[in-house]
Amino acid sequence: MGIKAISFDFWHTLFTEQPGAFLLYKERRRNLLSEAVLSCREVAHAELEHACHLEAESHNSIWREQHRTLAASERVINILTRLDVSIPDTAIAGLVANFEEGILEHPPVLVDGARDVLQSLSGRYRLGIISDVGFSPGRVLKRVLADHDLLGLFDSLVFSDEAGRAKPHFEVFECTARALLAKPEEIVHIGDLEHTDIVGAKRAGYHAIRFTGVTPMAENETTIADFVTDDFRDVARLIERLG
Repeated sequence: MGIKAISFDFWHTLFTEQPGAFLLYKERRRNLLSEAVLSCREVAHAELEHACHLEAESHNSIWREQHRTLAASERVINILTRLDVSIPDTAIAGLVANFEEGILEHPPVLVDGARDVLQSLSGRYRLGIISDVGFSPGRVLKRVLADHDLLGLFDSLVFSDEAGRAKPHFEVFECTARALLAKPEEIVHIGDLEHTDIVGAKRAGYHAIRFTGVTPMAENETTIADFVTDDFRDVARLIERLG
């Protein structure tokens, strides 16, 4: 049975941050928080850092153990709660919007070769994205895709904030298979993380290719992926081998 559809991870598979952008995003959020809470009280830098660190640890724990990601609004409120700060709802809404859209100031860039590969695959397979999100929700990542003239290539877009589940949960892969009009064994998923992309795809009955061009495998790490490549231009050839 041949491959009829392909799903991709977004972060560190199709797109990655510009050099230094991750730290810029982080610093921007800290500055926004400092400004927002000034009306209540002045918060020391170390206190703010600690609250953000604890929130990030909590979010990552929920992501890994419960297979879901918190909305930016929940995360912002969690940080404010840890700081014991109460600000007006309008201020919270503005803070959330700024958190969500922060990546647009230094937008992610396409991985080398991704555009050509996507365009070459588009006419031959149905394409989808299965992506877990951080502060930037699906609506913002769709804008990134649109800004790169890629949005129209995809038949299915499943983002964890919209789906209510995150990889490796079965539901996101099952939903994608329905949207792509293919059986799991007719789909290959391409992603960079073993515990979410590869494990989730294989458990759902998909084939899987691990892309290590942005996120290298750790020393002595193993994988259950069908193939591994650090060159996105290799993807089309590997999919043909699976077919």
